[in-house]
Amino acid sequence: MASKLRVLTAIALACAAGAAPAQDYPNRSIRVIVAQAAGGALDVSSRLITARMSETLGQTLVVENRPSAGGIAGMEAVAKAPPDGYTLLMAAAPIATNTALGIKLPYDPERDFAPISLAVSIPLLFVVHPATPYKTLSDIVADSKRQSGGVAVAIASIGALPHLLSEMMKLKTGANLNLIFYKGSAPASLDTLSGTIPVFIDALGPVRTHVESGKLRAIALSSTVRSPLFPTVPTVGEQGMPDLTGAAFFGLLAPGGTAVAIQRRLNQAIVSALAHPELRDRLLKQGYEIHASTPEGYKAYMKNEIDRWTPVVKAAGIKVD
Repeated sequence: MASKLRVLTAIALACAAGAAPAQDYPNRSIRVIVAQAAGGALDVSSRLITARMSETLGQTLVVENRPSAGGIAGMEAVAKAPPDGYTLLMAAAPIATNTALGIKLPYDPERDFAPISLAVSIPLLFVVHPATPYKTLSDIVADSKRQSGGVAVAIASIGALPHLLSEMMKLKTGANLNLIFYKGSAPASLDTLSGTIPVFIDALGPVRTHVESGKLRAIALSSTVRSPLFPTVPTVGEQGMPDLTGAAFFGLLAPGGTAVAIQRRLNQAIVSALAHPELRDRLLKQGYEIHASTPEGYKAYMKNEIDRWTPVVKAAGIKVD
């Protein structure tokens, strides 16, 4: 009996020791790693969101940029950080697509991270040079089948979402698309603006000003609903191609093994931040769609992205160095 009592006491003390940090959390600043360079969509939205989270948590959230190929170095740093809630990750789509692409990773995206919330996403725009006759996605598909060399499409980088959507479009419609790869959105957009390449697929943000100025024409949005920024641009689903729905998505994660109480505290903070009218208005005006999900919802979203793109990568034979 005494032995059993000692065991129960030890368990109770261990539970209390684990609960205490969660109850006091946070009591110092929190580091949020952004695995991309400063100034991009992930960085900008992360800084806006974490600033509001700081108000709720009563501690400063410091954004630290760790750019690397596929964001792997930054994600690894968080995966291997102590699971105490003081090192977090604001991740972009590569948290899922790196796995779909078959990249050998120094972490397990499901085991080594504790999802907190899917935060925001930004859809892609299919844009064309105004001199082209293309007004719909079907126009591109039809013309691509008439031309022996197909229709050239500018893609900012291999393995990114525009590339995956292009390959999906080829698989689902039989379109003859000649994908031209660049090192970033800037050179890809320049060739489209000059008319060298007729079609460009990219996130709404980078091409927004070119569409608003009339230098490029938007013909489809890769969302399930139209964007308030471009209410006349139909979605891919409205054009009979719902498989082309997709978005660059950003979400908050902690290291795997982080106490559930801390995960809940962080989830409450980010959901509260994304409900703030000023922040919502600012994000919506930049083209973001706001999600503020549960941890379970974010986990399911990532799994769905992995399951969705893995067969596309295999069918298209995509290789990422």
